[in-house]
Amino acid sequence: MKPKRRIALGAAVSLILLSSLGSAPAAPKCDRQCLVNLMQQYVAAMVKHDPKAVPLAANVKFMENAAVMPIGKGLWETASGGPTAFQIYAADPVAESVACLLVMKEKDKDILLGAHLKVVDGKITEADHLVARGNVNGSLPTLQKPRPGLVEDVAPSDRMDRGELIKVGLSYYDALTGEDGTFAPFAGDCERHENGAVSASSNPPEPKAQTDAKPNPELEKMMKAMAAIPRTCEGQISAGVFAYITEIDPRRLVVADVQKGIAVGISMFQHDGHLQTIPIKGVPGMDSMPGFTMQFNFPSIHFFKIKNGKIYDIETIGVSVPYGTKFGW
Repeated sequence: MKPKRRIALGAAVSLILLSSLGSAPAAPKCDRQCLVNLMQQYVAAMVKHDPKAVPLAANVKFMENAAVMPIGKGLWETASGGPTAFQIYAADPVAESVACLLVMKEKDKDILLGAHLKVVDGKITEADHLVARGNVNGSLPTLQKPRPGLVEDVAPSDRMDRGELIKVGLSYYDALTGEDGTFAPFAGDCERHENGAVSASSNPPEPKAQTDAKPNPELEKMMKAMAAIPRTCEGQISAGVFAYITEIDPRRLVVADVQKGIAVGISMFQHDGHLQTIPIKGVPGMDSMPGFTMQFNFPSIHFFKIKNGKIYDIETIGVSVPYGTKFGW
């Protein structure tokens, strides 16, 4: 009987130890301001090229422009200043997830950074970067400071819950692939900016000619044709101008910020270049426009400002990558 008693006693001690380990206090969850502070700390650490200045998990995953790389590479090596006054943050304490979209410097040139961090037990477990380089001009009026709606709190009486924000944010991608602007609840004065340029508005600016060192003739033709098409967020989509998008996959909402009324989506736009012409719907005297026959993928991050169930502001950046590129994880 004595051996059995020793076994029973040992089992009891093991259960006590396991119980004490299981009840050890977890790291306190990061609230909204904590998450924003962490993102600002993260950007500052990049400018100093010092990953040790932020709480990284031992198995942290890092991806920049859809490519997986070791933390400390990419923009961690090349950031040289910033951010400027153009800074947008959205944070989700429930998901412990935070995103930013801002203008900063890389090798003393303006870039746009869209970044997302996932936090578990006080440590950063995932870090995603989208870095728009090349033609980013930080002196553009649209990149001097964020539109007010993207930084203002939503009045408590007008706030939507997380589930509603996520549903509305995801509906944008359904509208694009369905070529029907009514699939998403756009406000009449919704305005979309892409890489700092106004791409949809109820009062759009006149389109300007390309100023690239190597202008793209296909894009130039498309921009001229689009000048005749409705430029509102809903009308532009319903006219069918985005038929060249083959698929948006994956598409995921990573942040739902109830306080700011912002949903943040990360997605991969796929373009297989199959359309020589794009059928146009509902535009008098115009039944088609030049197609976009280049093959490419376009990872993007979208910030959607949502109030009373309507999308008012969209701020997005994206970068061209080889066709068929997938996110690194």
